[in-house]
Amino acid sequence: MPEPNARDLNLLIIMTDQQRADSIPCYGLDFMRTPSLDRLAREGVVFESCYTPSPVCVPARACLMSGQWPSTIGVLSNPHHLDYTTVQAWPGRLSEAGYLTAAIGKMHFYPWDARYGFRERISCEDKRHVYLQDDFVKYLHLNGLERVHPTTNPGYFEWQGASVTPLPKRFHCDGFVGDQAADWLSRHGKERFAAWVSFPGPHDPYDPPEEMAAMYYDAPIPKPIGTRADLASKPRAQQCSGPGSLENVMFQIDYTRATPEQIRRWRAHYYANVSLIDEGIGKMLDALEATGALERTLIIFTSDHGDALGDYGLQGKGFFYECMARVPLIIRGPGVAAGQRSQSLVSLLDLVPLIYRTCGVEPPKSLEGEDITPLLANPTDKIRDVVFSEIQGRIMVRDARFKYAHYVDGDAELYDLEADPSEERNLAGDPEHVGEVARLRALLVEHTLRSNNFRAAYNQKPPEPPRAALDAAYRVKREREKG
Repeated sequence: MPEPNARDLNLLIIMTDQQRADSIPCYGLDFMRTPSLDRLAREGVVFESCYTPSPVCVPARACLMSGQWPSTIGVLSNPHHLDYTTVQAWPGRLSEAGYLTAAIGKMHFYPWDARYGFRERISCEDKRHVYLQDDFVKYLHLNGLERVHPTTNPGYFEWQGASVTPLPKRFHCDGFVGDQAADWLSRHGKERFAAWVSFPGPHDPYDPPEEMAAMYYDAPIPKPIGTRADLASKPRAQQCSGPGSLENVMFQIDYTRATPEQIRRWRAHYYANVSLIDEGIGKMLDALEATGALERTLIIFTSDHGDALGDYGLQGKGFFYECMARVPLIIRGPGVAAGQRSQSLVSLLDLVPLIYRTCGVEPPKSLEGEDITPLLANPTDKIRDVVFSEIQGRIMVRDARFKYAHYVDGDAELYDLEADPSEERNLAGDPEHVGEVARLRALLVEHTLRSNNFRAAYNQKPPEPPRAALDAAYRVKREREKG
């Protein structure tokens, strides 16, 4: 595909929430019905080994905004938020350069209705945050509907979170985001735009619209890797995860008690949510074609992190197994080889230099990602030897063969991904692998020191403690509302 002048290019980032890589056909799940993602894979480059900089929502998205590691920007868990007074992010810089920028869907910003440099915002936030008066709630109200808490949907307790949304798919949050994004692109496809479309799904609760819920009930759904009993050989943090959701008013269930039948229902509904999202992506592609913008738009499809979906007896995210840390990444557009696959290790951080290059905007010197651009024309190249992922209290490094994770309490994991791709045998305590542990631990030390250097050099001040930063933002918002 020829590469026009960068100033003529548009940018469309399509992100899902909590989508593991192996949930679509181009990564091996052949029974899935995702014609739009299949098309992107045929017409672009599929990245086999893309990893999130953090296996939870807010840090991963803050990294994609800033191009810096979680430890650099001080965003290491969901209660932390990016300080936009000290960290430069691409939406504002692209807006200043004349791009029409839009954030459509679930952003995880703080405050939730902030724009953070985007000129336009169409909001549809977390499925459980029903108290937010976002644009999705307003849309439901216009149609005589209320946004209910997920726990009230049919099957929620019976299937441990695998419920059904008893409304037509246009009133499902993922249906809404796809429709709104397609409409926005239809209206602005002839302008110079940079849009980030972010679907709330397939994040739990696993709640497809009723008309799609049974799509995969009879499919050859893969069984989970291992069981909760296998956590005896894993770090203590994993053994302790999960039960607290029972007492949490947002969840009211204990995912650790799920039966094999309930886990299978999780997966069936999760896949149905992915197919609903794919319908929205198809509408976006149709809108781009109708306005003549498709061939001058770089499209990036990815997710913030994955979902265990019962692997190792776990649900959700927060650890570094392939199901949680490895994410789908497909890139299509001008200058991108068609129908190719890249084995190179890449991070979501590596997309940020590409964002600036695509839009012809000078990037800030604070970027820590490697530029993924060379892989678009030559997918057999590589841009990095190792990739990292961070969350508060633990950190991971992965090279071509081994993955090592270190925990704040001293626990560790080492997996030989060639011999044990399902990550079932923890080699961290194996005397024969002492050398590998030492080598990979040294890489983590070097990575941490580099991140600290970036913080000192390019941030005007260290981030405030998370709670203080949130309180300060609330005070500013209240003062503005008072007028």
